[in-house]
Amino acid sequence: MIRVVVVDSGIDGDHPAVRGRARVVRGPAFGCDDESAADVLGHGTAVAATVLRGQQRTDLELVALRVFTREPVCEFAAVLAALEHALSLQPALVNLSLGTTSLRHRRTLQDLVRRAAAQGTRLVAPASYGGLPCDPGMLPGVEAVVADPNVLPQLPELRRVDERFVWFASPLPPPDADGVRRLLARGDSLAVANVTGCLLRSAPA
Repeated sequence: MIRVVVVDSGIDGDHPAVRGRARVVRGPAFGCDDESAADVLGHGTAVAATVLRGQQRTDLELVALRVFTREPVCEFAAVLAALEHALSLQPALVNLSLGTTSLRHRRTLQDLVRRAAAQGTRLVAPASYGGLPCDPGMLPGVEAVVADPNVLPQLPELRRVDERFVWFASPLPPPDADGVRRLLARGDSLAVANVTGCLLRSAPA
């Protein structure tokens, strides 16, 4: 079983774009008022649907760790706690369609990135937010992502930018992502998910 952790607003495992494509596990919530709620925002489900786009393998497990509830915002301490928990699960990939432009958490994030690399977990995160560099995406050892509408959805491109390589990926959801329930995610969030899906397709069984 290949495990992918999605740190977001949760995952609706019954959504048409998710159901039957992977085993969905609801993990704990971090910094949320209602720890029992499903994905009421729809952001994490849209991310999951995008990760699963075009997947042919049947050995997938998505673990949903919630840091968002009704808005895609939270205290970054919740993200750090969720990432700590994610690494304890020894996943192949962690999808972080979020980040911070503050440098206040950089040392903690650097430690977590080193732990991820040591255990073979790949972290995927946006390289920027609002035109500013964004952590953990810009830290060495993280799969940094930039949204580029000119890139085909299932074919992210790895390009050299200054001293490092950065993924350029489509910000578009799969055609069936909305299904019967509208999912609220576009841009960098789905570009990150498209890269996670690409890396998942090439991951060894």
